[in-house]
Amino acid sequence: MKHLDHRSTNQTQASAGNSEFSQEDSIDDFIPRSMPVSKKQPGLLINLALMQAVATVAFSLVIWFCFDSREGLSAAFGGLIAMIGSLYSAGRLFTTKQDASASEMLARFYASVVLKIVFTLAMMVICITVLKVSLLPFIIAYLIAAVIVNWLMLLVPAQLDEVNE
Repeated sequence: MKHLDHRSTNQTQASAGNSEFSQEDSIDDFIPRSMPVSKKQPGLLINLALMQAVATVAFSLVIWFCFDSREGLSAAFGGLIAMIGSLYSAGRLFTTKQDASASEMLARFYASVVLKIVFTLAMMVICITVLKVSLLPFIIAYLIAAVIVNWLMLLVPAQLDEVNE
């Protein structure tokens, strides 16, 4: 909670009767805080893609040796689809102009999410229909790469901030 936004505390104090926030203050008087550009975030997204690749290769090799090559390749395709989706989202996120308005950036973010879902579904349909992948390893590898690795990577920024302090 190091980066707490003080606007909400000011409004809470105003409703409690403090004169720190008055009715004359308006949204027109709002001046956004300057935020330093983080150099860590692109690196975190690259680390996410690398971790997805490692998890995909590890799971695919285990499935390959436990079952056969068809299941191993199916798992590899499932993880690859998750990794490509993450890289696409990261690319769209960091190619945004820095001087774009908030609404433009939000619209671009929503468009990238929709395109990621469409591309992911299209790649899944191609793998299932054309390549005839084995569904269970395919879906499990996708979920490992897309969900579990993402959850684990949520812990990384908090650990980096603690180390830097």
